[in-house]
Amino acid sequence: MDVTGLLYSQIGYDLKDPMRALIRSTNPAYVPEGALFEIIDNTTGRVVLQKKVSYWGELWRSTWWELDFSELDCAGEYLICVKVGTDELCKSEPIKVARNLLWDETIQTVALEQLEERARLARNQRGWKDCGSEWRELNSHATCVIGLCDLMNTGFHWLSAPDVERLARQLMVGCDYIASCQDKAERIGLPKGAIIHEIPNHMLVIPGDVAQSVVALTRTSRLISEIDPERSDAYLQRATMAFEYLLHTQPAGPEGFSHLNHGAPANFQVPDEWMTRDLLMMIWGGVELWASGILQYKDAVIQMAQQVLQRQVPAERPEGDFYGHFYTFEHCDFTEKANIHHHVGHDTGGTFPSYLVGLIEMTKRWYDHPDVSRWREAIKNFAYGYFLPACSQNPFYLLPEGYFKDQGLLVFCGPWHGINTSIAFASTLATKLEAFTGDRAFRNIAVGNIQWIAGLHAGITQQSFDGCTFWRDEIEPGVALPYSQIYGIGTRYTGCWAEIKGSIPNGFSVNPQFKLAVEPTREADGPWLFTDEDWIPHSAGWVSALTMLRENKVYSDGLK
Repeated sequence: MDVTGLLYSQIGYDLKDPMRALIRSTNPAYVPEGALFEIIDNTTGRVVLQKKVSYWGELWRSTWWELDFSELDCAGEYLICVKVGTDELCKSEPIKVARNLLWDETIQTVALEQLEERARLARNQRGWKDCGSEWRELNSHATCVIGLCDLMNTGFHWLSAPDVERLARQLMVGCDYIASCQDKAERIGLPKGAIIHEIPNHMLVIPGDVAQSVVALTRTSRLISEIDPERSDAYLQRATMAFEYLLHTQPAGPEGFSHLNHGAPANFQVPDEWMTRDLLMMIWGGVELWASGILQYKDAVIQMAQQVLQRQVPAERPEGDFYGHFYTFEHCDFTEKANIHHHVGHDTGGTFPSYLVGLIEMTKRWYDHPDVSRWREAIKNFAYGYFLPACSQNPFYLLPEGYFKDQGLLVFCGPWHGINTSIAFASTLATKLEAFTGDRAFRNIAVGNIQWIAGLHAGITQQSFDGCTFWRDEIEPGVALPYSQIYGIGTRYTGCWAEIKGSIPNGFSVNPQFKLAVEPTREADGPWLFTDEDWIPHSAGWVSALTMLRENKVYSDGLK
């Protein structure tokens, strides 16, 4: 039986953003040439826009067609109707269009109400209940704090004063738990500055966790310095100790390294080297410390940047059609993947996708350094050699998982569940690259990756539930339905374990949830399964992406 669906945002669209819907079908003749779509005002019934349906191409065992209505310039509620001659082929439910609609519909619930409830439900009411179970992992808390810092730093303009106070409180909930993990590390005899992964189940140190914690503690320190000066000073002192620990500790050992997820040869031996993603996070942490008045690590950060640049795929030796991305280690022949998180070990917390934010910050803060032109060139090579062309290889502009040797670019293969964290932070990265280059081409990626979470994705089918632990819904055979991936928000939304409004589940995957079972191949790649456990890093990415996109639209588009 053929699978077909009209796919569109279940929360709505922001005016002036790229606004699109898609049709998918395993029947390549489902949309005949010359088919038209209409945008109909749901109040008056008037057709306000009529255009041809555009054929996109073949991918993931389906044919895809694009419906682009970006020129729509009036807020309202609309229907999308696809016609072949006078016959109606398919029709949407009502969709909302307004300025800053995604922000207005989601930000308070996702950033504040959800986390307040998770703080209430957390073990001993310390930190957050960070996922569907009772865990409170360090990487989850650090990542969530980083997303909230973006909101606190820029988004306070668009929050009420009481909501800013609520946000500050949640920053402190997250950072206080990080502090507890650092105190526990000292009490069990670990080196000064170390931070354990989780209390009480995983009292071991994962260096990538610590690097993320440096960023989270340092940024929060600055953001609450006028609200709670004593906490602010304590967080900065803890961040400094943690960074010092990183400078003197060893990278994570081989335990917990997934050859499948990394696309590494079966006989690959993990070297005693930092992964590129760890170096990038340490760079960011060092720059944030410098911005906080801790100046002594500048040379170390610059040396780390040199290591990263040495790992960049050169244009003269591309990986397939791509260059500018990065090898995972100095001594390996496979490139870094967007998301490598699984279990507890080497790969834990690897959810930030080639996150060059620290390098971008270096070009701003140390603009007169002799190497700044090299840093800028490296960022541009990544942006135009990999990020933009790779995300443009699918109809959603979705962040791929990465390039796999002998297979090419894969989007869903590798991770042990969906990667909505990485998808959302890819939107933030796209916005930062648009600001860095001045090129609006990155807007499609920024919007496409957040709209994937808002409902403009490949669609939920009967097969999708094979990846879920709890969530089920009634879907007719042969139908792909759009669902918002934010629990409790949208015309139709997915389920999740905790059933806390504003939660975002893992999302689409090839692997069954929490299993590394499927070899990453072009044939296996596709949005086949849905994984339903909720996890706060997904929410952090959403909050960060919406905040950065709104800020960028203020300055690049003049939209206040």
